[in-house]
Amino acid sequence: MAAMGTDDGGPALNRQVETPTDDNETQQENPDSVSDGEYSDETAAWLARTMGGQLENSSIALSNDQYDQARSVLGDDYDKRLEQYVEVAGDTSSDTDDTAAKEFEAARENQRNLTDEVQRYRQQYAAYQTARERGDEREARITARAMERTASNISDRSEALNQNLERIENTTSVDLSSGQTEINETTAEISATQASVREETLVGTTLTVQAIDSTASFSDPGTVFGQIQTENGSVIADEAIELRIENRTQTVQTDSGGVFETQYQPRAATLGSQSISIEYVPDTDSVYLSDNATFTIDVQQVTPDVTSETSTETVRYGDRFNATTSVSVESAGVDEVPVEFAIDGAVVARTTTGPNGTATETIRLPASINDGDRRVVARIPYENRAIAGVQSETPIVVAETRTTLLLNASRAADGIIVEGQLRTVDGDTVAGRPVRLQTDAGGTQRVETTRNGSFRTSLENPPSNESVTVIATFDEPQSNLGNATATATLTAGSGGGNPPVGSDSDSDLLIDTLVAILLGSDERPAAGFGNGIIGYSWLPVVGGGAALTVVGAAWFVVSRIRQPRETDSTVPAAAAEVSMSGPDQTATQPDTTTPTFEDRVETHLDSGNYDAAAMVAYTAVHDALAAKNGLGEGVTHWELLQRSREHGVPEEQMTALETVVEAFETAAFAPSSVDPARAEAAVERAREFRSNGDP
Repeated sequence: MAAMGTDDGGPALNRQVETPTDDNETQQENPDSVSDGEYSDETAAWLARTMGGQLENSSIALSNDQYDQARSVLGDDYDKRLEQYVEVAGDTSSDTDDTAAKEFEAARENQRNLTDEVQRYRQQYAAYQTARERGDEREARITARAMERTASNISDRSEALNQNLERIENTTSVDLSSGQTEINETTAEISATQASVREETLVGTTLTVQAIDSTASFSDPGTVFGQIQTENGSVIADEAIELRIENRTQTVQTDSGGVFETQYQPRAATLGSQSISIEYVPDTDSVYLSDNATFTIDVQQVTPDVTSETSTETVRYGDRFNATTSVSVESAGVDEVPVEFAIDGAVVARTTTGPNGTATETIRLPASINDGDRRVVARIPYENRAIAGVQSETPIVVAETRTTLLLNASRAADGIIVEGQLRTVDGDTVAGRPVRLQTDAGGTQRVETTRNGSFRTSLENPPSNESVTVIATFDEPQSNLGNATATATLTAGSGGGNPPVGSDSDSDLLIDTLVAILLGSDERPAAGFGNGIIGYSWLPVVGGGAALTVVGAAWFVVSRIRQPRETDSTVPAAAAEVSMSGPDQTATQPDTTTPTFEDRVETHLDSGNYDAAAMVAYTAVHDALAAKNGLGEGVTHWELLQRSREHGVPEEQMTALETVVEAFETAAFAPSSVDPARAEAAVERAREFRSNGDP
């Protein structure tokens, strides 16, 4: 193997990075200090060589089993150089630098994942050898089968990484052949090792299938015959074997000739002549390897009966209620069919029907649904599928919730500091809603409330000898929240304004409330202000420190009522738990007998149940992020992405979260199963979240 370079951030194989020069022989400047497109081409070339060297160093470290080294070489420094390269690429004279930037990013991810997979494989191989030395053939088979999957992932990652490196070479002047050689040698070594493991421990199989019927529908399944043989031509006779047809698993019995018969009952398959995949799935401790085959059949459509109901007739902002739907064909429940719940066209929950064809979701009413008579629509999001996309509607009344605005304004060197909070009259904070701020001088600004309903910004500061009034308005027509307005006046020549008007108790209550808001205390006294004028502002204390002084900021809070307030609906405590149909998604209280996350995903991956593995990965990340970011428990997977980004989840974690969400959506809603590599990637991203202390 080639020797490692002494500089983790430089090129591999001890090659020196030449510092590019311009026509005036000016030495290349530090990328951190180059601006306005100066030396852009030279800077891009330097950064490309630097990152190329880091990629090669990582490959060399990996070939030497130095996994931590392989990861650290592509750590913060690589990320910084990549960020600089992306910025510089926009200023260069070549369009290929933009393409190279994407390849450098993809190469980093594939190299990191390849490192993880190679480390996992070598750990598995050590466990495999130990099991064989102990004479534990069952454990050896289980481990060998896990190694089979890992070796396949390594091959896929290696191929993708080589493509990244080739594209980088084609778009830059960087030579990455040494890194490619190291990658290919590592992959070839593992492939050879796995071939030996397969030869000494596992037996290959051949699956053949044929559709006997020309058509298939949910109400009239198609008959499929097949045979399972070993690689030496013998049959797997008189055994119960597991088959996966598309994303559904079933057990069938072989006869003395290894022949079996099964039924294909389509749900999500596209209409017309289709090539349907079928896979033989051995037990985790089986000596046999899996095999795949396909059969062709004409898929026909069935229109199901869909009914729905809700647990309440009236809801308001933030209320939780249950929505239930039932999908059946000729009175038989249709299981594993995706269902969306929508109000006014906005999807508020997604789930999958259970074994009896029913599904129940706990929905928390968002602010974006307009008040009035509405309908909860339960629909199957299918088009041109074996199960027709139909829907059912349930009427529901969305009652308006009155709101209040708290507002404070104070003068600062850089303008008027405006801060406040949007709340319901019951004291619940309102997140993610727009508030319009304006002054009597004419300036206007729009802000959005944070997850605790607060907002803070600065407005242009008029001369201190002029008084100014700040007006905050919440007025969102397409919403179930009532309007609210608040004003704060700063008098001329001071940081405050007119003395507060109102009762002392009202002033004290407001001050206590705002201290809690602005200092982040959870102990916030309930406040119902109605119509009144009270206020405070922050003033410096001579000699240092700060004091809360009741002075000039005047408050005016108005709540608009469009209709009488209904009695709050209640939901049983059990209904507040998220109910997600499908494998491994039932919310339970942990106990000492509950399998761990690793137990569950490894069990599913070892058995080839990639859909279930993807769902477990998503559930772990969903629950953690929902709790950490204050999201509703019923938040859907795409809402989880959107709101996590809004709440400042780092972009690197957002990319990982997208991987998990996309795999989950395929597992839950797509007609075909999750690709093994995608399921593995989703599980790996979930592991990263857990290792970072997120889930």
